Amino acid sequence: MNSEASENSPVDPFPALERRGVAVGAVVALFVLAVVVHSVVWIEYRDDPFFLTYVSDALSYHQWAQRLVEQGLSAEPVFHQAPLFPLMIAQVYRLGGPLDAADRAILTQILLNALAICLLVPIGRLYLRSTSSGVAAGILALGYAPFVFYGMKLLPIPLAVATQALALTMLGLARCRGGPWLGMLAGAACGLASLARTEMLVFVPLAIAALWSQPFTRVRPSSAKRASATLAFLVGLALLVAPATLHNYRRGDAVVVSAAAGENLFIGNQRGADGGHTPLHSQAGDLFSQRALAERIAEEDLGRGLRPSEVSSYWRGRALEEVLADPLAWLGLEARKLWRVLHPGDPTDMYSLPLERALYLPALYALLLSSWGLWLLGGVGIGIAARTRPSSAWPLLSLLAVQGVVLMTFFVSTRLRIPLLFFLAPLAGLALVEGARRLRTGQRVWLPVVALVFLAVTTAHWTFGMHATPREAVRVASVLSTQERLEESLEVLRPWIAEPDPEPLALDQAGWVRSKQGDLPAARAHYLRALELGLPGEREAQSRSRLATIHERLGETKQAAAQHDAAVEASPSSAGARHERALFRLRRGDTAAAVVDLQEAARLAPAWDEPRAMLRSLGAQPGTEVNRVSPP
Repeated sequence: MNSEASENSPVDPFPALERRGVAVGAVVALFVLAVVVHSVVWIEYRDDPFFLTYVSDALSYHQWAQRLVEQGLSAEPVFHQAPLFPLMIAQVYRLGGPLDAADRAILTQILLNALAICLLVPIGRLYLRSTSSGVAAGILALGYAPFVFYGMKLLPIPLAVATQALALTMLGLARCRGGPWLGMLAGAACGLASLARTEMLVFVPLAIAALWSQPFTRVRPSSAKRASATLAFLVGLALLVAPATLHNYRRGDAVVVSAAAGENLFIGNQRGADGGHTPLHSQAGDLFSQRALAERIAEEDLGRGLRPSEVSSYWRGRALEEVLADPLAWLGLEARKLWRVLHPGDPTDMYSLPLERALYLPALYALLLSSWGLWLLGGVGIGIAARTRPSSAWPLLSLLAVQGVVLMTFFVSTRLRIPLLFFLAPLAGLALVEGARRLRTGQRVWLPVVALVFLAVTTAHWTFGMHATPREAVRVASVLSTQERLEESLEVLRPWIAEPDPEPLALDQAGWVRSKQGDLPAARAHYLRALELGLPGEREAQSRSRLATIHERLGETKQAAAQHDAAVEASPSSAGARHERALFRLRRGDTAAAVVDLQEAARLAPAWDEPRAMLRSLGAQPGTEVNRVSPP
């Protein structure tokens, strides 16, 4: 079948949906349905420990937004991350009203997710010439649990998906109709999406090509209209991106939006990485500490002060060195990234969908679609679109390609691959629509039947076969313990600390919980067993320091001293281990040895004021002020 005939051939088995009024009704219905589904999960989420406690990136964004509320942009340095999300959350925090700040933030996330879902209807209509495909896409996206789950977290994924969906919709309208106003709105929407996720700038040249190329429509815009739309697109893009660029320029650096690309490239491509987020350095923590550490390491290695763009350039060079040092190992790393992109479960780096779903969010069990189901249907849809409607579908396919390349270039987790899977949904919807047409007409019925069987198998695996990892259980239990939900914390850990094959990290966390409960013998037993089985260096140091405290409280002074020494030996670069040993030595009256430990703790962690404050109270000098960190 030739391309022109294919472009003109009707394939939608639900022609009623092609009427404009019905399509608008479908948009509204999907928006309302999405709000209802998210609200049910929101009600359940209030018992989830992460509702009350922000961790990792969510904590960084919360603190960033609070700083913007208090200081505005006046004290903000060159943007390290895309700035739109913290700016939006800062406005949400300022609003006030009957809901508290955390609930206002989640409501904003819900509305953004609902907006993204309902925009799939015009995306299906504009790029796949099938409103039915867009409606099916919205239902599929809403049936994919990670999309709803991560909408509850204080992370920029809902904003990124909603702004990209808006950009794709406005681009499709400008492409079909031409003219400066639609072109400017499309450019502004792309600029907005770039402020939410900087890699959207990679899509801009493809968007310009899409505006200039001939779309398949009954009335094609003239060359003059296409030219005016393209020029207006650039104006709209510049109007949205320029304020961020100007802010960065005023802070002393020519950065278009954000300056984190270099260290993120190193994080995802360093030797020893697993395809996910491998820390830049053992001392790296949240977004702010990562930025400070990346800058300090680069400046110490080069021996001069650096602008943020120069820091990013340094880490890009380091990433290239890592790849060239062992190209075969890097190809293996790329294979692991690809597996994480295609993974049927939840390759998370922060939360635990299986565990949180089982304990707190049972409504997510009703959202049955697995990522493999989306990949199956989306792959079929890509084939159909490429064969039957290439001139209308290629911008959507190009956006998917950009998202895939970005993931493979940097690193992959569930939350980072959500935009890719979300924009695969229209193509998955097209596959369902085509499958329905074949069932109605009796053409190759076995194809949709095989697809349905595969969907059933992957759904069963996703719903009943996914289990939390020990690290995920420890993370949830740790947050519960900070909220003094100690028995609940132990319940989470219980499957992982049962003999005969306990997990060391879970035992270690159980020891901490038992110590908070005052059950010191049980805490001591858990710590000793965890250390016997083996813990990572930093964790071992922390555990030995905590075990030393328990020994001391039990009157076992010699054992306490031995564990403090072992903690320092396990991690010589740990300021915390030095500090804890100093406190123990002070309690034992050995002030001179305590001062030595405090001075070393101050050297190892120059931003930590407590060791310095203690040294001042003892009349001693902090010692060296500069922390020499060797490049990893």
